[in-house]
This record gives sequence, C-alpha cells and structure tokens, in this order.
Amino acid sequence: MHDSLLMQNISSSIKSICEENGIKKISLLEISVNDKSHINENNLLEHLMDLNGEVVDTNTNVKVIFENLPDEVAQIMKVEGEK
Repeated sequence: MHDSLLMQNISSSIKSICEENGIKKISLLEISVNDKSHINENNLLEHLMDLNGEVVDTNTNVKVIFENLPDEVAQIMKVEGEK
C-alpha cells in the first residue's frame, strides 16, 4: 500500500493532537485525503486502533473525505473526543 507512510504520519499527528489537547478518547475523526488515495474509513480506523489504541477504539467514528489534494497529503479537519 503506497499510503502506508501517510497513515503513519496521520497516526503520529493524532497522538500529538490528543496529547496537546488532553483528549483521552476520540469520538469523531474527520480527515481529507487525495481523491486517488487508498485510505478509507475501515483501514484507517484499523490502523489507528493498532497504533493509537489508547485514544481510538471501535466507538470512534472515522470520516474520510476525498479531495483534490497532493499525493501523500492528508488534512485532519476535525478531532472530537472526551477530555
């Protein structure tokens, strides 16, 4: 999967966002990716549960929006959760 580095970077950014904002559990994650990306709600949630299991679980709602972004670029649009 050519998006694996991008998914690693998303995971790292999510960890930083949660630490900086005191988020203990994410309830909603909204992210934009390139319209040719292979990232989708299911594989991103699975990846984040593996690497960010302390803040992401099966109750986390992940929304992936496909936009005209450069390859290997993602924008984290919204992170909501419990503090």
